[in-house]
Amino acid sequence: MEGTSHMNGFIRRAGLAAVAAMVAAMAFASTASAGILTAPARDCGDESLSQPFARFGDSHQYKIVPGGSFEGALTDWTLSGGAKVVTPNEPWHVGGSTHAKSLVLPAGSTAVTAPSCVGLGEPTLRFFAKKNSGLLSTLAVSVWVKTSLGLAVPVPIGVLLGNGQWHESPQMLIVANLLPLLPGDRTPVAFQFTPLLGSWQIDDVYVDPMRVR
Repeated sequence: MEGTSHMNGFIRRAGLAAVAAMVAAMAFASTASAGILTAPARDCGDESLSQPFARFGDSHQYKIVPGGSFEGALTDWTLSGGAKVVTPNEPWHVGGSTHAKSLVLPAGSTAVTAPSCVGLGEPTLRFFAKKNSGLLSTLAVSVWVKTSLGLAVPVPIGVLLGNGQWHESPQMLIVANLLPLLPGDRTPVAFQFTPLLGSWQIDDVYVDPMRVR
């Protein structure tokens, strides 16, 4: 029985990884075309900037990942394993005083964001998170990037620890933003959040879009 349970768990994790890969590939299909190393972005959408982490000593300008405030429809996001929008918001309301929602990630769930444009000027990802359960639980963060060969591949960019309280994440190097060879090149990427050994909550997912200080 123990061996069967272990095998079922392995198959389930493998299935989730396969689903995430397929979702990432589908998400990129409508936004990318052939490039040198990565697929260049055609339409980067809303590029409005803010300083959501200024109170934490980070004065960098950031742009919100599409749907990353969780206040509206999560267009082009993919949620699995019970991940869903809930209340409340992170306590600082950095996206707006009326914001009231966040995303809960139960154990075994996965959330993949809508595509966001990055390039040499988009070095980091940052967001707010809270561990809800699991003494040894962590939150794994990866970035999915589509290569010029049409393959969507994941690149781990960080593992977050928590103490049961909302806190800002560290600046996580995207890595995939370094793949375009030419200055000014940008590529669509998607970010994946996967809780391990417990439940988490995230809110206000941002990308640092330029080195403006």
